[in-house]
Amino acid sequence: MRRLSGILLVSLALSATAMAADERPEVRQVQADNRDTVDRIMFECGTSYKTAELDPIRDKVNLSGREQAAPPAHMLADATYPTPGEARAIAAWSALRESCVKKVSTFLDNVPLPANTNRETASWGHSFFVRGMTATGELVAALGQGRLTYGEFARRRAELIAEVDADHRRWRDAMRLMDTSRRIQEAEQADRRLKSYLQDMTASLGSRPPVAAPVPPSAPASTRLAEAPLVLDFPKGRERPDDIAVIIGNGDYTRQGRDIPDVRPAHADAASIRLYVSQALGISDGNIILLRDATAAQMAQVFGSRDNYRGQLFDWVKPGRSRVFVYYAGHGAPSLDSGGPYLVPTDADSGRIGLSGYPLAQLYDNLGRLPAESVTLVLEACFSGQSPAGSLVGKASPILLESKATTVPANLTVISAAGGNQIANWEQDETHGLFTVYFLKGMSGEADKAPFGNGDGSVTLDELDRYLGETVTYLARRYYGRDQTAQIARGTAKAK
Repeated sequence: MRRLSGILLVSLALSATAMAADERPEVRQVQADNRDTVDRIMFECGTSYKTAELDPIRDKVNLSGREQAAPPAHMLADATYPTPGEARAIAAWSALRESCVKKVSTFLDNVPLPANTNRETASWGHSFFVRGMTATGELVAALGQGRLTYGEFARRRAELIAEVDADHRRWRDAMRLMDTSRRIQEAEQADRRLKSYLQDMTASLGSRPPVAAPVPPSAPASTRLAEAPLVLDFPKGRERPDDIAVIIGNGDYTRQGRDIPDVRPAHADAASIRLYVSQALGISDGNIILLRDATAAQMAQVFGSRDNYRGQLFDWVKPGRSRVFVYYAGHGAPSLDSGGPYLVPTDADSGRIGLSGYPLAQLYDNLGRLPAESVTLVLEACFSGQSPAGSLVGKASPILLESKATTVPANLTVISAAGGNQIANWEQDETHGLFTVYFLKGMSGEADKAPFGNGDGSVTLDELDRYLGETVTYLARRYYGRDQTAQIARGTAKAK
């Protein structure tokens, strides 16, 4: 059975939406659509699991890949308990798991059903997998508390997956019986079998005292920051094997201990953009450079520095063939000395942005030197020194500063969230940046519809500009009484 990073997959549960071997085309279509939705949820969860917070346990609990018939031998043989650092990583994993389980459960509770299908019966079938996902969470908690070794966790998780799969299969076979009395009797037996197994598992975990003292984890970034991406249906783009994307989500500034507020939606926004570049732009995962909470050194490594513009991105570009898409979500700020705009790495000093930030002019210049067919830069940031979470300029009064304009090179198109002295606002629930939501909705086809576009199946920059003006500008004013006007700049200056 497939699984995604410790969450039991539910694709088999969706077969329960047709209780009999129903081959009607409309039934098969509903089931296929439901599986597509589950696959999309799984992909989103997998993206959220790529955070560096989980690196200490990534190889110990098999966070990537597919569940094998049996866990790898080295995992089963691991008799160690989590270290304090690993316990913190497990706490972060647990928080991410809960978010993904909630998504799956919500979908199953409201799953579209073929005509004449009994929802109560379908929900009964889905409950096997929901209970299995919940029980997996108990195993994760026990591992983090030092009640299980890594080897015991691997063995118990494999046993749990097998038991849920077997009991659901028994239930499904029972529901296909023509004899009503026998059908209900055997289905209830399968249900009781799983219930008994789960009760015994919970009791055995509770009876084991922690061998390693549990470490009170500090609040992981996953509980402070939004992680779930925005899910939209993008027109499927043809594969572009030479195209490159760089996606940066700088959200966790607190981790560095600097006096800079977090950008709560940045991780979720970066995850949303990753879906967009994969689905709509046809960029392969191997051609996506993804940075979460990038430091100044990491940004220079990717984009190059003032003295050397040949960073990782330059090396990946195929001259004249690659199209490059760059997205940044995080803080931007002006230098108090020069007034020039800077991207703010997570290790920046708020009082010395001019020394510790990454100059926007340098980014433009280095992107302009790429031998690419085209380069698009999307900025979910503003450069006023303010953000929805507070001031970035250390110990300064909360005023809006006007950053100096930066010239855009000829081969570069820049789409930014706000004007130079405006704030890039967030959604009211702080799950996403307002601009990113409507940029993605616009590119999904909304901007091509009247009155913004001509309905020809493609979104132009002019159509996107009109759409953002009617959405982002209006909602920022309605929600917060603030001006926010997305900017689209096409390069005119020749790169140096």
